[in-house]
Amino acid sequence: MARPPTFERDEKIEEAMQLFWEQGYEATSVQDLVDYLDLNRSSLYNTFGGKHELYLEALDHYRRAGRQALKKHLEAAPNPVDGIRRAFEAVATQATERQCGCFVANAAVECAPRDPDTEQRTAETFEAMRALFRDAVKRAQDEGHIAPDRDPKALGRYLTNAFYGIHLTAKTNPPSAVVEDIVSETIRGLTKGTENTDVA
Repeated sequence: MARPPTFERDEKIEEAMQLFWEQGYEATSVQDLVDYLDLNRSSLYNTFGGKHELYLEALDHYRRAGRQALKKHLEAAPNPVDGIRRAFEAVATQATERQCGCFVANAAVECAPRDPDTEQRTAETFEAMRALFRDAVKRAQDEGHIAPDRDPKALGRYLTNAFYGIHLTAKTNPPSAVVEDIVSETIRGLTKGTENTDVA
């Protein structure tokens, strides 16, 4: 009878996420995972199935955390535009501190073209982020912060692209003013054409 694992599964997924995020899929070997997670190979395979399966679980973990963080910023702010601003400021801070890109965007570039499982996950994530931003735009239009003739679906796509683009820009280690300009001009572009400019 197999012995039950003596470690927390979710903790190991979190650790694997950090390693894959830093190094990418191809550059991370099974031995890297064994060493980083402090597991033997049999425990890794028995618990997760293998490197690919663990990678997908790590990607799912990152996706859930990212959506939850974005929803928190959008819902906790005093108004929708401020929520969008806070979300962008938070991702700008994370991106400039780590400079290893967004795990989902990295996966879309490295693995999605040849792995249907990764392709599906990254596509679903991008669509979910577009929907969250689209709904925030609609609320902002209702409150007069964004002009009513703007297309909320198109703005949701625009915001998602800018959101992930911050990670890409930050990988080049630019001056902080570069990322700050992206955030401020993104918000300025949203509220252009409205008289209600007193958002935080």
